[in-house]
Amino acid sequence: MKKTVTLFVAAALSGAAFAAANDVLITFSTKGPDKYADGTDVLDGERYALCWSTDFSNFSIGANGVATGGKIVLSAPVAKNGHCPTIVFEVNAKKAASEYAGGSYAVYLLDTRKYADGQVVGLAGGTSSVNASGAVGASLNVGVGSVASLATSSSAAASTGTAVPADVPQPEITGIRILDGNVYVTVKGTVPFLAYSLTESATPGGEGAATDAAQSGADSQEEEITLVTPTKEGGAFFKVGRK
Repeated sequence: MKKTVTLFVAAALSGAAFAAANDVLITFSTKGPDKYADGTDVLDGERYALCWSTDFSNFSIGANGVATGGKIVLSAPVAKNGHCPTIVFEVNAKKAASEYAGGSYAVYLLDTRKYADGQVVGLAGGTSSVNASGAVGASLNVGVGSVASLATSSSAAASTGTAVPADVPQPEITGIRILDGNVYVTVKGTVPFLAYSLTESATPGGEGAATDAAQSGADSQEEEITLVTPTKEGGAFFKVGRK
């Protein structure tokens, strides 16, 4: 269902002049540099999500972009130069008074990176694929017709891995081959909103060390993806799981 919310990119609250009467206006920005869980700066175009909940201690965002314990009101692909510039979230007054009544708002930084051949190849283009998230600052109660700020002078971090839905299948290794000093591991039973990687160990079922192999899942569970990692002297046993 299409959300009746609007996003203004603004240098100040001058954008409020264009808002409908009684809409909720929330300004937001971060100082940066904002980071992913691996310590790298957020990519240009990464998303900051305005979220609503009656209790943010029970709020979480799933890997498929579905929130529990609240709602994602709007996500904005506005990261630039490692931070969020000043933006204004506008929430329709009727929705604010019905769907978002009795709770508070908070902003979360999302990690929507996609992977191929072990490398980041871009962003998901929406909130349907979220690797991790992180709250930016405190939550705030904002009434209908109010103008408020959730801007923070600190940096943001998408450091909490998103929950995996219960019905997601277990990935299955379907083949292993060695070519030109690399191990190619084919896998099926993946889903497009998760990224997968390999761990290797010296014995079957042993403690594994993460490899650099990474690949976002396929559109179909029957379609195979391939994870590639350099061969290891003496050989290794592999397991596949979420990155």
